[in-house]
Amino acid sequence: MLGILLFPVHLSVLAPGELVAANPATIRAPLDGVIAEFAVRPNQTVTAGQSLFSFDQAPVASKLDVAREALATAQAEYRQAAQLVLNDPRAKAQLAGLLGRVAEKQAQAAFLEGQAQRSRVQAPQAGIALFDDPSEWIGRPVQTGERIMQIAAPNDVEIEAWVPIGDAIPLPDKAPLHLYLSAAPMTPLSGTLRYMGHRATARPDGTYAYRVRAKIDGATAQRIGLKGTAKLVGDRVPLVYWMLRRPLASIRQFLAL
Repeated sequence: MLGILLFPVHLSVLAPGELVAANPATIRAPLDGVIAEFAVRPNQTVTAGQSLFSFDQAPVASKLDVAREALATAQAEYRQAAQLVLNDPRAKAQLAGLLGRVAEKQAQAAFLEGQAQRSRVQAPQAGIALFDDPSEWIGRPVQTGERIMQIAAPNDVEIEAWVPIGDAIPLPDKAPLHLYLSAAPMTPLSGTLRYMGHRATARPDGTYAYRVRAKIDGATAQRIGLKGTAKLVGDRVPLVYWMLRRPLASIRQFLAL
């Protein structure tokens, strides 16, 4: 019995897992505004330079028209003052101020023209468009830097798991990991640990967990977004420790030892 209890086994834990994009291109809102329409569907394959979505053009267009009118007025005032200098040398003192005003209006117009171009967002690379239902975005005001979608290469996939605080066992470098997808439980995906977060992160359900990322061994035909259960394998420990690890942790918390 003592020999059985001291028999070394791998310490392992189970955690929620998912297939995610390894190196996606994140598309964020380039300006403050309201999204007017989407040109792509979720999980649609896109090419580099393809239109993704656009903002409401009315606010930017109206500001650009005002800036162009102000620029035209400033240029007209400068030309008028330049003509007066020929007959009145005292008007030369006004040229520097008028020229600075023209440069200011040109900068404002150029900025708004850039805003108008950025309001039509295009794909920076080829891949799959990953985002939620477009109807939830259309008509919704967004702020600069807010994430809208991701563009991921079809084969650039890795495993992401969330280890609860109570199951945060020591994991060696390049520890093995297996993901049992709910859609294909009989064909687990094997991977190698890439990193484990040093700080627990709040989850949507209110719990805290450590983020784990693992590189998949070989290629897979499973798509991004499939969920399942990940099994993380640590170092070898005695069987008795493997059996009593959770009860001992609960006792220590209860006794505050």
